[in-house]
Amino acid sequence: MFSRIKQCWNKLPISRLSWNQLFLFLIFTLSLATLVFFYLPLPYSLTPSASEVYDCNQILAATFYLQNRLPVSLAETPLFLRQAFLAVEDHRFYQHRGINPGRIGKALITNVIHQRLEQGASTITQQLVKNAYLDQKRTIIRKLKELFYTVKVELHLSKDQILENYLNQIYFGHGAYGIKVAAQTYFNKNLGDLNQAEMALLAGLPKGPAYYSPYSHPDSAQKRINQVLRRMVDCGYLSETEFKHYSKQPLLLPGLQKRSQPAPYFLDLLQSELEQIFPKAQRLIYTGGLRIESTLDLRLQAFAEKALLKGLPELLHDKNGLIQPQGALIAVDPRNGQIAALVGGTDYQKSEFNRAVQAKRQPGSSFKPILYAAVLNGGYTLASRIDATPQAYNIGTRVYQPLDNQSINQRGLLSLRESLACSSNVVAVKLLNQIGFESVLDMAKRLGIVSTLPRQLSLALGSGEVSPLELTKAYIPLANGGFQIQPTTIRRIFDQRGKLLYQAPSAHPRVLNPGVAYLVTQALTGVFEAGGTASNIRGLVDRPAAGKTGTTEDNRDAWFIGYTPNLLVTVFVGCDHNEQPLPGSGNRIAAPIWANFVRKALADQPRLDFIIPNEVVKIQICKETGSKATSFCEQIPEYFLAGTEPNEYCAKHRYIKLEICRRTGLLPGPFCRTKEETFLLGEEPVEICELCREKGYFLKWLRELFRH
Repeated sequence: MFSRIKQCWNKLPISRLSWNQLFLFLIFTLSLATLVFFYLPLPYSLTPSASEVYDCNQILAATFYLQNRLPVSLAETPLFLRQAFLAVEDHRFYQHRGINPGRIGKALITNVIHQRLEQGASTITQQLVKNAYLDQKRTIIRKLKELFYTVKVELHLSKDQILENYLNQIYFGHGAYGIKVAAQTYFNKNLGDLNQAEMALLAGLPKGPAYYSPYSHPDSAQKRINQVLRRMVDCGYLSETEFKHYSKQPLLLPGLQKRSQPAPYFLDLLQSELEQIFPKAQRLIYTGGLRIESTLDLRLQAFAEKALLKGLPELLHDKNGLIQPQGALIAVDPRNGQIAALVGGTDYQKSEFNRAVQAKRQPGSSFKPILYAAVLNGGYTLASRIDATPQAYNIGTRVYQPLDNQSINQRGLLSLRESLACSSNVVAVKLLNQIGFESVLDMAKRLGIVSTLPRQLSLALGSGEVSPLELTKAYIPLANGGFQIQPTTIRRIFDQRGKLLYQAPSAHPRVLNPGVAYLVTQALTGVFEAGGTASNIRGLVDRPAAGKTGTTEDNRDAWFIGYTPNLLVTVFVGCDHNEQPLPGSGNRIAAPIWANFVRKALADQPRLDFIIPNEVVKIQICKETGSKATSFCEQIPEYFLAGTEPNEYCAKHRYIKLEICRRTGLLPGPFCRTKEETFLLGEEPVEICELCREKGYFLKWLRELFRH
């Protein structure tokens, strides 16, 4: 082994150097390595920064952090505050190159005299290095690294940059990191609003945050303020007069209060999305100092929380003291999928269960628009008529017979528009039975339903379980002309330097014929009209809107999902564990919550109507038969996919006007006195009157009689 090593060494050119040459070579190599080390870029800082979440109006809504730190530029930091830090931490900061030998010697002498660690020797640069780039182990190796990195930082960063980084990373106590958060935590103020005494206290806190906190030790805090101000006098930053004035300034302490973040259920969903966007760097969310531009509208969020809380009936309190039933409200812009407001319950402190996302419940009749989309996509029209008479279905040994209320059963034939507006169970099941399960299941999947749905006739009545957010996603293509869009809480994400890291996609697949989407929307507008299941809130809706109620068996769950061209809102209400039935159906429980929210949310918005796509035509049809209307029909306008509109006129109300004989009612002869009359086509007279003769015929007959 050693012989091989020796052979390899002898082959190297360096082996032929003398000892002096070898020593010089080693010195050169070490110097070169040192220069390379110093001039290589600085390593990634270990200092975590909080990420900020802004709403759609650029209002700060929340922060995510492991350490509550919000960076601030040196330009935004008051000069007095900077001078206070320099005075107590490193007054020769702008003169030395990171290491202050004079301070080290002075500190050593002071500590020896007092026989304890009375004075520190670290400069601001060294403190930054210890906190930002190194761990906290006290070893010789770490101390050597500190010296090397101190020189490196001084080479790569300006003095202002070093001071800015230092002020943003130090700990001030009570969970506050950096001067910006410290000012908010202790005084509930921005940096520019602090008085001199408050800034002096902030400068003095890092030496002992627990001991100098004005909330824990007010006397020590006041002494520390005076020490900092006195030190500023010694360094020439203050006059004696200023010292006396500032030392008497009061500390206005608002109290240490844990700030609850708004829209907690929305923020939970946002964090889940962030983890999907950064699956391999999830700590980045809490340490990377991201700027997250969310879709949240804090104004609409407040409306949503108030509408849900006000509209929920109070039946009982569960074991956690939570009011039951609970509920959820989701407000989405169907044009881009951006969630403007999301409420997952009434009290996040008592229950973090997000009913908007995590609750899997039967949607009841609010599933029917998905069924009708499949039916219309399969060749039916809104004018197609189905018998509303109940029908029994044999399913194995069981008989399944859906029923409607008596008023619907007595209507006989219902058009698809009428049957969806009045939510006929009988017609819905008949339609499912006619088109088959595959068409409906495929449509549900295309629209965004990912939950497993039952292959049963009860599927038509919403027997499958979905979450409110999932059902909201399925309604989006109905509201936007057929585009499938994943609801999102995030618009854009930037890093600390302003670089764009993520932007919500703007291109979306079309999964539904825009004409079919419009026809379903048109049918759902009838829900608010007389005879519709939500006619009770008609007076609260002051703009074109489409919607659908949903109620499960025994009133266990209540739904209302409705939309305008620019806002889609889902409301769900139900007890978390089905403790008790609701005191009403979807139109009485969920629909008023929806209407009250939408009215406030859109109060300052223009009154938009749904745009008719090119694939749709509008004609007048007979209300009774659904055929093309004649002038004698009771006419109503109806929409059809182009090519599916009726071409034949109504046979039942096809009339003609004829001149007939007044005397016989037959077609008039040359001697008849006539009148105009209307006849149903096929029932008009076809024979000509022969009773009426030429005028004067009777007198002529008499003259002939007397002549003979």
